[in-house]
Amino acid sequence: MVGSKYNYFVPNGSEIICLNGISHKIFSVSKDSYDYLIKLIENKNREQEKDKEITELLTKMHFLVENTVDETNYFLKRKYDDMHSSLFHLVINPTQDCIFRCWYCYESHKHSKMSVEVTNRIKKLALNILKRNDIEEFMLSWFGGEPLMYFDSVVYPLSVFIKNETEQLGKKFKCNMTTNGFLLTKELVKKCAEIGLNSLQVTLDGDEKQHDKTRNCNGKPSFKKILANCIYYCSYSSCNQLILRINYTDDIIKTDFSKVLECIPESVRPQIEILFKRVWQTYGQKEKKTPDGLLENMEKLHKMNFKMADRSDFQFISGCLCYADRINYANINFDGNIYRCTAMDYNVQNSFGTLNEEGEIIWDEKKLQNIDNNPYIHDTKCIECKLLPLCGGPCFMRKYQFLTQNIDYCKKEILDTGLEEFVKNLYRKTSQARLNSNKLFT
Repeated sequence: MVGSKYNYFVPNGSEIICLNGISHKIFSVSKDSYDYLIKLIENKNREQEKDKEITELLTKMHFLVENTVDETNYFLKRKYDDMHSSLFHLVINPTQDCIFRCWYCYESHKHSKMSVEVTNRIKKLALNILKRNDIEEFMLSWFGGEPLMYFDSVVYPLSVFIKNETEQLGKKFKCNMTTNGFLLTKELVKKCAEIGLNSLQVTLDGDEKQHDKTRNCNGKPSFKKILANCIYYCSYSSCNQLILRINYTDDIIKTDFSKVLECIPESVRPQIEILFKRVWQTYGQKEKKTPDGLLENMEKLHKMNFKMADRSDFQFISGCLCYADRINYANINFDGNIYRCTAMDYNVQNSFGTLNEEGEIIWDEKKLQNIDNNPYIHDTKCIECKLLPLCGGPCFMRKYQFLTQNIDYCKKEILDTGLEEFVKNLYRKTSQARLNSNKLFT
């Protein structure tokens, strides 16, 4: 047996945290026990034959493997299977308009609304998808612009139609939305329940003062209203889940968010996942690798019983890195043009196809000619990288930019956190890691 390619060992005070990126098993040992662990993994002096009990345990936890080629192939297969899963994911933008004009937004917002014609084409598309024998689940996501601007006229009726058709065929239906949360009234929350819209992503831009400076509706503050709407949404049903994405700069992240969010009732905190995300324009302005306040805020909010997103920079990648990596995926803009990446401006240059009158997606084969149906890491330098299970390699758009513009897809050098921070944060959160693992190696 040989050591897994994806073993990570991180010093943590008087102990060493041990993590495997494939099995996700994590534990800690003393420094003396760590020295023995390494000898056993490297099989010095035939230690594996002498200590079969620990060897068997490490094999079960994937710290020891038959060979590292097989585990990389295993990782590739999981990504391939996810790319070709029985889930169809459809993202719809009812509009590119928004009630806010945040300075960092990459979209060029314009007054727009999805027409009845495009809505009817989407209905036909949904029916075409649901008739496929290889599709067992339909995921409907609402994006924009701000989708709540046209909730009653576009989101609600189209969701009702697709939900009913999906369930009549005995298939699974899921619905979620990315919204700024300002228009999330109590009436709309009730309608969300009717269409199974039980997952939202809402963004804050710092504390009340910082947020209202960035995000206001013609001067009208929005922080208190958005937070109150989020609380009501979670309180309305225990099934409702919410990702609270906190956009930060080096200044904003110094804010004590445990104070900012202490107004959220303890009863709904387990339904809320906190995701800290750096404003992308500020990567080149960083004062240091990991900004002051980031790790402290993550620890404090975890203790307050919020769920904390592991995917701030690193996360466990068991399949596709992004929904746009899946074969059964499309993002339809209000005008009927088809896109893949939702993190780029919606213009003709970034479009990958159109939706015709029969509800068929006509892909631009010229743009996609170098993109095949294999995982986007299979012919990249990422295959040899030790961080692959925690990074995932390039997403669809990064791979596309590399092929068409020769833009490097590796961004790990500019990330705010690295392997050490990820492992330590995971260790703090994992109750099983509290086992006294030293007993195993004495």
